[in-house]
Amino acid sequence: MARLPISLALLLSAAAASAADRGPWSEVHPATIRSHVEFLAADLLEGRAAASRGHDIAAAYVVSQFQQADLQPGGDDKSYLQRVPLLEATPVLPGSSAELVLEDDTYTFEYGTHYLPNADFSSASSTLSAPLVFAGFGIDAPELSHNDFENIDVKGKIAVVFSGAPAKFSNERRAYYSWEERKLTTLVEKGAVGVITVDSSADIKRTPWERRVAMSWIPQMRWIDAAGVPQNAFPALKLRFRFNHDAATQLFETAPTSFAAALAASDEGTPQGFELPGMLTLSATTGLRKTESANVVGVLPGSDPQLKNEYVVVTAHLDHLGRGAAVNGDTVYNGAHDNAVGIGIMLELARALHASNAKPRRSVIFAAVTAEEKGLLGSDFFAHQAQAQDKKLVANLNLDMPLTFAPVFDFVALGAQHSTLGSVARQAVAAQGYRLSTDAAPEQVRFIRSDQFSFIRRGIPSLKLDTGYQPRNPSTDLDDLRRQFLATHYHQPSDDLTLPIDYPTAADLARIGVRIVLSVANASSAPRWANDDFFAEKFPPKQ
Repeated sequence: MARLPISLALLLSAAAASAADRGPWSEVHPATIRSHVEFLAADLLEGRAAASRGHDIAAAYVVSQFQQADLQPGGDDKSYLQRVPLLEATPVLPGSSAELVLEDDTYTFEYGTHYLPNADFSSASSTLSAPLVFAGFGIDAPELSHNDFENIDVKGKIAVVFSGAPAKFSNERRAYYSWEERKLTTLVEKGAVGVITVDSSADIKRTPWERRVAMSWIPQMRWIDAAGVPQNAFPALKLRFRFNHDAATQLFETAPTSFAAALAASDEGTPQGFELPGMLTLSATTGLRKTESANVVGVLPGSDPQLKNEYVVVTAHLDHLGRGAAVNGDTVYNGAHDNAVGIGIMLELARALHASNAKPRRSVIFAAVTAEEKGLLGSDFFAHQAQAQDKKLVANLNLDMPLTFAPVFDFVALGAQHSTLGSVARQAVAAQGYRLSTDAAPEQVRFIRSDQFSFIRRGIPSLKLDTGYQPRNPSTDLDDLRRQFLATHYHQPSDDLTLPIDYPTAADLARIGVRIVLSVANASSAPRWANDDFFAEKFPPKQ
């Protein structure tokens, strides 16, 4: 038998290996992602605020890309747009006040200097007078032997609570009990009529009071149901304000424990609760307006007769903050990293599947969701509607602000440890030549702070993909780039196209996304939660 020359054998072997590695991920191109980002983050789109003209333009652009990717319409009336009805609420400065009466003394707090009112979605004008009670973090967690309500009765009172949850809780429990909806639900169940939230030590480091005041111009929103009722508005809590530490110190002035001591106890994670002296009167005026925005939804139908009615959902939020208070003369909050990059990656992922003629067994939904910046509203509405229509969503892959500043050796998949999606992500990252790292800042509870949480809370295993921590160039300080971004550019007009964006890294993130989506869509069984997983226990999968 004739033998091939060694050089020809090696060449054929290399060609075979290259062919074996070729797949839909090979169709991803950095330049295409760049073109999406440069359009979506342009001043023309005016910051893409939910329910704005700029967002409508962005949505029309995404529709055109879904059409080119040959996705089927997944919105209303055989279109790509899923209308999300919204109630917009804007606190009106002249109509708010906060006053503490303590025996013969009256203390008047100043808007911005001491407090910020939350929008009232139930009434354009509200006043609440009630006694005060301090309730620690506002947590009742029997499984952790932590009950801030053990020695107090909050019924008919305004509860004063710290944001967040004890640092000594495990990451999962800290995330869950930090969740505002969980905390407010507990307070309603225990009979509170109002809430004063005070930033914990950890939260005030992450978001200083001055930044909260600077961003207080942003309107708040809730999605509304067919009866016009705003969801997760907690009308039983008549008013909700946020006080800074100076104002909180005044509330605790003649209390059994000083504010400084209560803050220190919260840092230690000690359950605490006690009556606060005096009567607090809160007033707020809110401008209310019904409006709507749209999710953009496209579907790649599955090829398997049995599995095509199961859906893998890829999400990225399309909205940002729009136009707002000028910073260095700039009023457009472009949202380049947050989240034009995420949308660009998602669009290229969809295009690559089409260009490669991929035929996944399960169906894949691509959803550019609205109003993430208002509290994950678009994704929550999408997931709610899908379950109401008995659609079987089996997994979510979310792309939100991956911070692709520079080439890296690693990526992060938030949520990897919670379900079998973790092994899928690890294999996909390795196949692309990277390492999978764990979250370096679990105390920031990012697992519940983006659109994947709308799926997690409905029992659906989810991942959020981010860049990692190990730069390929030793002279690149990724930690410093992240710190600078979060301190200076996040939710500011300067999150624009002048910031560094490494499109080859974004493209590799898209390639990893392609691998994950195809692996999940083609698997014989759907992803499942890890045994005894905390989130699976709190949010049991729908049977």
